[in-house]
Amino acid sequence: MSETETPFEVAERNTRGGPASGRRAARVLSAQKSAGRVYTPESIVNDILNLSGYVGKRILKRHVIDNSCGDGAFLSRIVERYCRECEPRRLKRELEEFVHGIEIDAGELGKCVKRLDAVAARYGASGVRWDVQCGDALKARQYDGKMDFVLGNPPYIRVHNLGESFDSVKRFAFARGGMTDLYLVFYEIGLQMLNDRGVLGYITPSSFFNSLAGSVFRKSLAEENLLAKLVDLEHLQVFDVAAYTAIVVLEKARKARTVEFCRYENGPRFVANLSPEDYLIDGKFYFSEKSELDELRRVLENGAGNRFEVKNGFATLCDAFFISDRLTGPRVVPVIKASTGKWTKALFPYADGKLIPYEQLATDPELKRYYEQNAKRLKARSLENPREWHAFGRTQGIRDVYKNKYSINGLIRDKSDIKLNRCPPGTGVYGGCYILTEIPFEELQELICSDAFVRYVSLLRKYKSGGYYAFSSRDLKVYLEYAYRRRFGDKNER
Repeated sequence: MSETETPFEVAERNTRGGPASGRRAARVLSAQKSAGRVYTPESIVNDILNLSGYVGKRILKRHVIDNSCGDGAFLSRIVERYCRECEPRRLKRELEEFVHGIEIDAGELGKCVKRLDAVAARYGASGVRWDVQCGDALKARQYDGKMDFVLGNPPYIRVHNLGESFDSVKRFAFARGGMTDLYLVFYEIGLQMLNDRGVLGYITPSSFFNSLAGSVFRKSLAEENLLAKLVDLEHLQVFDVAAYTAIVVLEKARKARTVEFCRYENGPRFVANLSPEDYLIDGKFYFSEKSELDELRRVLENGAGNRFEVKNGFATLCDAFFISDRLTGPRVVPVIKASTGKWTKALFPYADGKLIPYEQLATDPELKRYYEQNAKRLKARSLENPREWHAFGRTQGIRDVYKNKYSINGLIRDKSDIKLNRCPPGTGVYGGCYILTEIPFEELQELICSDAFVRYVSLLRKYKSGGYYAFSSRDLKVYLEYAYRRRFGDKNER
């Protein structure tokens, strides 16, 4: 900081744009999202085929399809298995009759056919006229009700990246639950393709366990008794995208009501047979040992109360402007970043919980200049009220600045990651949430900094990179209300 720079000017200089490499990375990610294409490791493909029962002589003369076959990761393994089991004199004819695929990208389809030709040739079958179609699985109906197996890795594309396919996707029942993803629609397409005794085996994001988007799908699985096996890959990311996945096997003609739940440890490892009464809690799916699910159910179903308020911290939508160690002046308050527990300072254009008019703030020449230098970026934010461009992007956390509270980070792996900090009146919180309560800090600390809390958060299965689990303000409140009554009873109930 030079002798002529004000603290506001230093903060402005520190907010200038990042390198072009960041923009290039964003373009690459955008293209990846639009294509929805991720490639499945061979070991995972084999696990899915095994779990789905696509093994041995039983696969002969059984129709199988990968309805988003890409470059043939699944179909090549499928053909390999079929070739090993089929008599050579019948092989070419049966490959043409019983193996099917759909791929929308002609380039990927070409790669797929070459892979299939190479596999078949090793078993003496050449000139196979593969039933692998270049087309849109959203519109394909010729396979409906005919398939014994639907196997694959459907595309993952969030609804806001669907482009021209949006209307086609939203007509499907499984796409009617919030911000959908294309993979949910492929479950519906796959089920339509199955015959009355068919089996579907997919690897997809596990987000449908508890997301609003997956609500219709979950209800269908439970009501129609379709879910046969589930392997939660937990923090293992098998693709080069930020997706946490599960292997899901659905069966049309099921008699058992239990689901075979496995974890993935160098392959599927059986954990428990779970009934809907075990894994279906408040309309969401949770998978673990029965004893842990019983405890989770008790927390989620008995977490009502008014002893704790848990709220999200400041949402300025421009932290680089509003938050800096270099800020000084009467409009600046100490603020803690809940995710790290580190204190800094925030420009706080509020008094008594109300926004100070810009004209009043502008009577301070340094503050006026700081705002003017950053007016364009502040006005470009997605604001609740565009006329209040000098305010935080959202109003959350503002009215509690002058209350006693406790900040907490929202990502943990174990007890050592928990950052619970006192935030006295006159301070703010950002980058996480905070707790308002009248119970002593020591009691709050006992509840949160515990193995029980870590176990609860892990069972919510909100995976984040690095082996972390996330939890929301609501998740924390439910746990605190339940855990307090269990630990301390109802003493001093408000």
